[in-house]
Amino acid sequence: MSRLTPIFSIASALHHGDDDRLLRVCSQMLQHPQGSRALMQDVLRLCHLFCGFPKVVRALNLVCHEYGFAEEEDLMGKDSHSSGKQIFEEVYGSDSEPVLDHLQRVDPIFLSWVVEHAYGTTFHSTDLSLEERERLSVVALAASGCWQQARSHIRACLRHGVSLEDLLSDLERVEWLSSEQQDLAATCIHTENESQ
Repeated sequence: MSRLTPIFSIASALHHGDDDRLLRVCSQMLQHPQGSRALMQDVLRLCHLFCGFPKVVRALNLVCHEYGFAEEEDLMGKDSHSSGKQIFEEVYGSDSEPVLDHLQRVDPIFLSWVVEHAYGTTFHSTDLSLEERERLSVVALAASGCWQQARSHIRACLRHGVSLEDLLSDLERVEWLSSEQQDLAATCIHTENESQ
């Protein structure tokens, strides 16, 4: 069993604000052969991009009280712009310039947040593989109804070797998507796969 199952379960519990379930799935992650407290913390950090800071702060307080966390390097002051742009380009490939140009037109300050914070700090400092990050991004964005962004991350998954079958199985693996969300996500996955 891949470690995506406990990763998705933590994200689901966080999405629903289910503290008891969050503690249960964190305990299960610690028992997983590839699980660790660092991975647990990593998943929670990444989820702030989809669930928001308040939910993640609450979850970190709860999980830290229960399990504790190892001290880690302080990333404040690191050059997050250049590393963020590099990771952004790796994820988006040939789509990166049109997306960056669009965000520049829409809101240049928000563009800097995306590049520096989401990619330069959050994605740069995670131990999750690009595949794990992107697959989590797809299901979290589907749960939030952010279909345009979900499609971008579906393309990133496909570009980086995630199969159509794996993406579709992720929809069955996560229990927090409604049947309507699963159907819409499956349609997006098929559409993006056919356009590759």
